[in-house]
Amino acid sequence: MEISRGPVSEAELARWYAPPDGVADDAVWVRGSFITTLDGRVTGPGGRSGGLNAGSEGDHAAFAHLRRWADVVVVAAGTARAEGYGPLQDCALLVVTRSGDVPPQLRSDPGVLVLGGDGQDVPPDAVLEVCARRGWRRVVVEGGPELFGPWVAQGAVDELCLTVRPVLTGGAGPLVVPAEVELGGLVGEASHLLEWGGDLLLRVRLDP
Repeated sequence: MEISRGPVSEAELARWYAPPDGVADDAVWVRGSFITTLDGRVTGPGGRSGGLNAGSEGDHAAFAHLRRWADVVVVAAGTARAEGYGPLQDCALLVVTRSGDVPPQLRSDPGVLVLGGDGQDVPPDAVLEVCARRGWRRVVVEGGPELFGPWVAQGAVDELCLTVRPVLTGGAGPLVVPAEVELGGLVGEASHLLEWGGDLLLRVRLDP
């Protein structure tokens, strides 16, 4: 495992987040991007992830870099509503929805693709098929957990990019993978660890 200490430059961050050796430039690579507390919660007291990354220079740098790296960010409509998503500057945004309740500023933007809305879950393979048709090979899934958990369970995520903040929240806030999602065993192998201002930035391989 590669271990480093921040702060690091953008060039160093790009090297640190480069896909593993052996992954072709034109290969599909799916990453999850989350921040969590020591007790595994992905939201702060206000019910948003923004309540966790305030003051985290490392997480802000990693979050921005992953969006610049991505061809498309995938997010559930509920997370987009809760976190106040708008159209993205550096990549496309794909909003997955069961209900069709998507913020108007997203539905009307040409840089945003909305998938679903008929009351049914949209499986990962359907999302990735749409990405493939559009030439989107670098995929970052930003959540929330109800979307991300099934992606992990179905083996659709290659790597988790996770910031761990050294704080506890307690309560019943959402976890990275919801409790009802069964993985059938331990999943993941850490490949990189970057300590930055007391926060731990991890890269964890999830693919077999």
